[in-house]
Amino acid sequence: MEVREDVLKSLETARQEKFIGAPLEARVNLSANGGLYPLLEQYAQELPALFIVSQVRLNNHGEGLSVAIERADGVKCQRCWKYTTDVGSNPDFPTICARCAAAVTEAPNG
Repeated sequence: MEVREDVLKSLETARQEKFIGAPLEARVNLSANGGLYPLLEQYAQELPALFIVSQVRLNNHGEGLSVAIERADGVKCQRCWKYTTDVGSNPDFPTICARCAAAVTEAPNG
């Protein structure tokens, strides 16, 4: 949760500087070492949801923790609003990401 606080502060700074408009436009680059990196790596799949961003890149170097904010790769999904590189990968759903397309396909009709 301490890492989340640092990330949220960095996101707010990036938003105030108009680098991003909203957190989902961001990719968070985390650099950590020592005991923190294995912990973050263990939860790597959940970090985007924890930070409410589209992407997180985790690096095992540096001293302590360093947070850098970049613009997320890809295009905004019209369903989940996350930026991904697979929007339109399903031709039946050209404006949503593969994950959302799978969810829509599996949803019962009606």
